[in-house]
Amino acid sequence: MNQIAPITVIAPVRRPWAWWLRLTWPRSDRSAFVKRPLLRLSFIHVAHWALIDRLPASAGRRARRLPTPYVLFQSNFDGPAAEYAEAFALEVPWRIRGLWGGAYGFPGPRPPNHFVRYVLEHAIDEPCHYYCRYPGATVRGVSAAQGVKKSFERFRRESAELGPDDFAAAWRRFLSDQQGNL
Repeated sequence: MNQIAPITVIAPVRRPWAWWLRLTWPRSDRSAFVKRPLLRLSFIHVAHWALIDRLPASAGRRARRLPTPYVLFQSNFDGPAAEYAEAFALEVPWRIRGLWGGAYGFPGPRPPNHFVRYVLEHAIDEPCHYYCRYPGATVRGVSAAQGVKKSFERFRRESAELGPDDFAAAWRRFLSDQQGNL
């Protein structure tokens, strides 16, 4: 069983870059072209990006604009943080550039070891909280279980009228087909 780990990375960005992010994030969030490669990184449980450019009002103080905006990235994933960051750099480099390109000191996604160092240097050591719906399962395991469930429902419908011998043969085929997902 893989260990599920959280990471929180916060990095200051140039103000014009913050405007770029505000302009592009809504469209990127709805774009299959942008999201599809990220969804294929099946070791990711959840990922969230936010732009922080002000502190909220509190205890009689008004909200205050920060001198520098920050990109906040939070994620839960399977495995070590360094491997996680490296996979992003290798698999989706232009998306990494699109997110972090305006951050101060951003080295780019290539070579990956520079990006990994940047992420680890900007990571918060001990995230205070994170959510994981299935703490004992990986993304692939949950996805496989959902596939088995869907296949079983189809099998159940299709085999409802079969006699004992035909049912036994259909059951063996079902188990054989689903063996890699069980």
